[in-house]
Order: sequence, then C-alpha cells, then structure tokens
Amino acid sequence: MIKFVIADSGPLISLAKADALDLLLIFKEGIQIVLTDVVYHEVTSERDRFPDAAKIYQFLSKHPEIMVENTTYGEAVLFKIRMDPGYELPLDAGEVSISSYDVHASKSILIFEDKWFLDEGRFKSQTKLLSTKSFIQAAFDLNFISKDRHSNIIKLLKFEQRSELDFNQDDDLETYFKP
Repeated sequence: MIKFVIADSGPLISLAKADALDLLLIFKEGIQIVLTDVVYHEVTSERDRFPDAAKIYQFLSKHPEIMVENTTYGEAVLFKIRMDPGYELPLDAGEVSISSYDVHASKSILIFEDKWFLDEGRFKSQTKLLSTKSFIQAAFDLNFISKDRHSNIIKLLKFEQRSELDFNQDDDLETYFKP
C-alpha cells in the first residue's frame, strides 16, 4: 500500500493557514495518510496558543482515517517531554521521526517543505518527495481546486512566507488522486 506521510509540521501548518487541509482528502481510497507521533505533537500540542494548531487538531479529530503512527524516536522524545515539561524537542525532531518511520514503510510519498529532506540517503529509494507547493499545484492541475482557490492559497502562503520549494520526484502523481 502506498502511504502518504506528511513530513514535519510545515505542510500541515501551510495547509491550515491557507484553509486547505481538506486537500489531504483528495487521495484515492486505499492510500493511507500518516503522521508520525512527533509531527502530530508539533502541530497540535499548542492548539490553545496558535490558531493553525487548533485548525489542524480539529481537522484531524474529524478525520480518524488519517493515522498517527508511533515511532521509536518519537516514543523516546515524547517520554522526555512528559517527564520534563521544560524539555524542548530537538531541532529536526519531526524530520527524524519521519526518517525512522520510513525505514518500516512501504512505498511512500513525503509531503515536505524543509530542504533537510533533499539530502541523499535519508530515505529508501521507494520514497518519493513532493513539496507542499507542488502538491497544491497538482491539486489545481487535476481540477480538485479552482483557479481562484489555487491563486488564493499561493498568495496566502507567500504572504505567510511559507516555503517556496517546488519539488516533485514522482512523474505518476496523478495516479494517487481520486478520479
């Protein structure tokens, strides 16, 4: 089974800021959307402080088909947070949890914003990389969103200074979307 793994918090925050989390639901039945435990923590733990975190939490609560997968790395750092509330996640914790999950995953596509993911050797050869910007473009190209909505999302993300990274490593991307 192909798994779409939402890498790190960046794509989720961008989609939340653009009121576009619903785009995560355009994939074919049988394609599993997965967040790692660390990414889930990063994007929901401060939902009382950040509106985008609250949006993400509400969206994920309404869509239990989006799975949160535990990782060995995540279990260790999240245990440390529970034991020491002052402990801060290490830099790149979301990325490392994705990398540790990917070792066990079948073919997957990572939606990402951080250039960290472009370093060779971080993932299996079966793992394809797709930037948030390319994901939004694919949703438009395949008629899941209107031209106006696409323009509004892109403008908002530029205003919010979200990632401009445009990267698509999978030539067959349209095969993963609903007809």
